Amino acid sequence: MRNLLLTIMLLGATGVFLLFWLSPPEVFLKKTISDSEELPKADSYMLNIDKLDFDENGAKAYHLDATEARHFNRGNLLELDQPNMTVFNPSKGAHPWQMTAEKGSIYNNGARAVFIGDVYAWQNTESNIKNELRTDRLVLFPEKHIAETESRVIITTPKGKTTGVGMWADLNSERFKLLSKVKGVHRAL
Repeated sequence: MRNLLLTIMLLGATGVFLLFWLSPPEVFLKKTISDSEELPKADSYMLNIDKLDFDENGAKAYHLDATEARHFNRGNLLELDQPNMTVFNPSKGAHPWQMTAEKGSIYNNGARAVFIGDVYAWQNTESNIKNELRTDRLVLFPEKHIAETESRVIITTPKGKTTGVGMWADLNSERFKLLSKVKGVHRAL
């Protein structure tokens, strides 16, 4: 009886040893992952931001406000929730373009801005005419007054409505190039 009990204990210990010996090391090295560990840590968090930026000549370049912002020093990135940006035209008397979106990112101290989710841009002209642009993603270079997208675009003016996929626009000269699948309806005034 004693030998049988000793044999069972020896076989059990050998089984446990083989189980650990043959197990991959990842089983023992796994750490629990939480959502907060996956997200990069922002260097600063801000609520209800309001920022006015100037160009090298001292003129207003753009005004930005957002409900929430996160700044990352690495990558020089500012992530925004519900951004609202006004881009001022350097020529006197020109009316600024305004843009809103669900999310936004500002790179390299305002050299490039990316708006994502229900992007709406508009400009009121001197005769109170409104030019509008809608898309789901827009890349803006505020210093150059250039806007680009690869997404579907809808441009609405009092003279008509134009749609297309992909766009390049010079906001200073109000020159828009739609890149593909362009359709338009124009009204004679």
